Amino acid sequence: MEHEEFEETQARIAAEKLTADIRSGALPPGLKLRVVELKARYGIGASPLREALLLVSSLGYVVGESHRGYRVAQMSLADLADIIRAREVVETGMLRESMAARSDEWAVGVVGALERLRLAVQRAAPADAGGAVVDSAHKLFHAALVSGCSSTRLAATQSLLFDQASRYREIMIGEMRNWAEFVAVHEDLANVALHGGPDAACEALKAHLNITLREVTMYWRSEQPQKA
Repeated sequence: MEHEEFEETQARIAAEKLTADIRSGALPPGLKLRVVELKARYGIGASPLREALLLVSSLGYVVGESHRGYRVAQMSLADLADIIRAREVVETGMLRESMAARSDEWAVGVVGALERLRLAVQRAAPADAGGAVVDSAHKLFHAALVSGCSSTRLAATQSLLFDQASRYREIMIGEMRNWAEFVAVHEDLANVALHGGPDAACEALKAHLNITLREVTMYWRSEQPQKA
């Protein structure tokens, strides 16, 4: 039993490290994931590594190849557009439910998450490097915005889709170019959710989510001639 629990822990830790390496681009899209190399990279055995690969595969960062192991999932504008479309459907539905309930707990959560994001940016902006603190605060804000929805499955889906979109932001966009604008767009979104109607709020959320698609598309197209 202790051995099984140890391997489960090792698998979970390896999955977290593997996910982080994929999202940062340290393991680039399309890379063949070789068991021997990953065992050395993460310092674990073959059994927990296989479990880790299955876990990361379920998150959409790794794809299995029949009888040929795993590769890092490819990236494409079509894939990102699909992620954004799914986020629109899931998060606008969750936002409508949150706004219909309009509980004090939800409103305070949104205000608190926005303030946490502001503080994270204030600390990061002088060095012009976001890092994990801003990323975490960013995710918490979007989770707070839709936290009035009672569905745990939708919440899990929202979290997963946010992370999948983050992979594109981290690899394609990189460093934040305009911290003031980053904070301002989240302030605007919070304001319309807290004080506006559901239709206006959902349209604002859709526009907000598509910022990532627009910026990644601009980057992608600017890089294509250099890769030709």
